[in-house]
Amino acid sequence: EHELFELPDTALSVAEEYVKQDEIERIQRILHGISEPYKEVFMLSVFGGFSLKDISSIFGKSESWARVTFYRAKQKLSERMR
Repeated sequence: EHELFELPDTALSVAEEYVKQDEIERIQRILHGISEPYKEVFMLSVFGGFSLKDISSIFGKSESWARVTFYRAKQKLSERMR
């Protein structure tokens, strides 16, 4: 017996990719306006995949500092996205 595989709806996946790319560009524009160190901590964590422990080491700060800074960066981003 053969299994039937559904082909993805190409138009839908292209549209989804466009929306995703548009959202990424919007986030990057907003991030550009966020002050340091919030911007760098956010980008290292989200785009760079660094752990908060790694980020704290990069900045020579405590892990608590990295956690709070990342949280505040997310708040700033969220406020500006509204």
